[in-house]
Amino acid sequence: MNFSRIRPVPIAGALGAEIEGVNLAEDLSDDVIAELRTALLEHLVLFFRGQDVTPEHHLAFAKRFGDLMAYPMVSGLDDHPDIVPVVKKEYETVNFGGLWHSDTTYLPEPPMGAILVAREPPPKGGDTLFANMYMAYEALSDGMKRMLAGLSAVNSSAKADVTRTREDRVREDGSEPEALIAEHPVIRTHPETGKKILYGHLEKCLCEIKVALLLYSGLMIFGLRSSLSV
Repeated sequence: MNFSRIRPVPIAGALGAEIEGVNLAEDLSDDVIAELRTALLEHLVLFFRGQDVTPEHHLAFAKRFGDLMAYPMVSGLDDHPDIVPVVKKEYETVNFGGLWHSDTTYLPEPPMGAILVAREPPPKGGDTLFANMYMAYEALSDGMKRMLAGLSAVNSSAKADVTRTREDRVREDGSEPEALIAEHPVIRTHPETGKKILYGHLEKCLCEIKVALLLYSGLMIFGLRSSLSV
């Protein structure tokens, strides 16, 4: 697509683009928002450098893409409850959300995405990594795609690997929420692009692929439920 109001600059082969020509502290026009959404669908992750945004700017920008959703595990800021601080304290040895995942897949309707503001990045390291799940799906063989097409994954907020990355923050928050569980197809079709993706936590997807490989190779001869709890 030809962009007339923004300039996406790709930063990697798989995904990601830096956006030039946009000041997130301004009241952006509908045309700019439309181009940003198109760029997001094309590049999957967008980065905005050199921005000076307040919490009010942050929320106003997020609302241009849809309704806000409260994060169910940790409380937000006192004066801006829709913004959840992700802070690594000096005594913490595990970073918040530090594992491959898709956000809040334990909800029946997860949000379309997240908008993060880096307030105090470390001088080195601390990188947030992203995976292109279109490419993950496309890399599968045709037989594996057919095998996974009928499977669903049961996603739980209470899985040990997940809770371990937020236990310090939950402890500070003063309450441990009840486990949230939702079931989603392993293969999903994006409603806007029409492209298929491998959906869910990456480790869970890999677990399902391993089980499917056993089925596909004929090594598992007993029945398998159409829903896998992983």
